[in-house]
Amino acid sequence: MVKLQRCVTSRLRDAYPVNAHDVEARVTEELPPDLLAEMLAKTAREVLGNDPRCRRVVFAAPVDDLTRIAAAQAAGFRYVVDVDAPGEELSLLIAEPHWVTAMDSDRMPGT
Repeated sequence: MVKLQRCVTSRLRDAYPVNAHDVEARVTEELPPDLLAEMLAKTAREVLGNDPRCRRVVFAAPVDDLTRIAAAQAAGFRYVVDVDAPGEELSLLIAEPHWVTAMDSDRMPGT
C-alpha cells in the first residue's frame, strides 16, 4: 500500500526546501522490485495528474537500499540527494510534471 502525505507535514519537512504541494509517497510494505516500480509509477501519474500545483512526488529510500532506489528509478523517479531525517538517512528520488522539467533555466531568477 502507498501512503501519501504532503512533505510539509511529513518526516521530510526539514530535509530539503519543500514546496506546499510536494507529496511524499511512502510504501508501507515490502514489495518485489518490479511491483514497487509499477506502484510508484502509477502513484506519480495519479498525484501529478490530480494536483496541477504539485511540483514533485518524493520517494525516500534508505541510502543503502539499492534495490528500492533502482525500482524508483525504473518508475521514472530521478535521484536528487541524500538527507538526514529523524533517525534515518534517506536517498530522495522525485517524479516531476513536464512543466517543471521543461522550465527554461535562462529565464529563471538567480541563474
